[in-house]
Amino acid sequence: MGDAIKPSKRAVPDAQTVDVPQAVRPLLEQIGRLAEEEAVPVYAVGGCVRDWLLGIDRVTDLDVVVEGDGIAFAQRVARLLQATLQTHAQFGTATLERAQKRGEPMRIDVASCRKETYAEPAAYPNVTAGGLRDDLFRRDFTINAMAMAISPRQFGRLIDPFGGLKDLRARCLRILHPNSFVDDPSRLLRAVRFAQRYGVALDSQTSRCLRQAVAAGLLGKLNRGRLRKELERMVEEPDPVACLAQLGRWLQP
Repeated sequence: MGDAIKPSKRAVPDAQTVDVPQAVRPLLEQIGRLAEEEAVPVYAVGGCVRDWLLGIDRVTDLDVVVEGDGIAFAQRVARLLQATLQTHAQFGTATLERAQKRGEPMRIDVASCRKETYAEPAAYPNVTAGGLRDDLFRRDFTINAMAMAISPRQFGRLIDPFGGLKDLRARCLRILHPNSFVDDPSRLLRAVRFAQRYGVALDSQTSRCLRQAVAAGLLGKLNRGRLRKELERMVEEPDPVACLAQLGRWLQP
């Protein structure tokens, strides 16, 4: 099993500022200062923001989005941090890696803000440029659709257009739109992982859409690589047996 990360027992704060762990704060401040010098809006986004709100201090991967050219900004960050860089031009993304310091992430994923559309269920998305709201809306669940400003003057400010903080406090797992599981059926498997890891329950619409997707056989449309990756992640959860049991219940007709 993997080295699982569990949330703390503290209540999720009802606040508009994220408490960034001290170990990672200097790194984000460096990136934020560079973004201000370049006049580029840059944000920490997704799982790291969710976990910091839950009191999880150790984050191994850091996701950063740029309203602009993410690859060009990642190249400047790589020089600043003396990190290795791998780019993925077709998706507007880049991955930086460097020797890990205590408490800091080993990998930083930098992406251009983008929109995604799907020609058919389980297809790879068609990607076009977008703004921060577009980028958050393309994500799987509201608790993963939050961002945090890292510019010096706004550092720590929470950006939450879809009510992720409210759902996190209520321990509610909610999709952002009714076609979420149709667009990407792997979200069914992610729902299992998040429900077990964080003790969250699906809201009524999400539960209904999930069962409709299962009944339509959409999981069978995933290619083997994507399916294997999600199942491997499930095995690395703190309680993989509970995850698999929950998946079995959801797959029952």
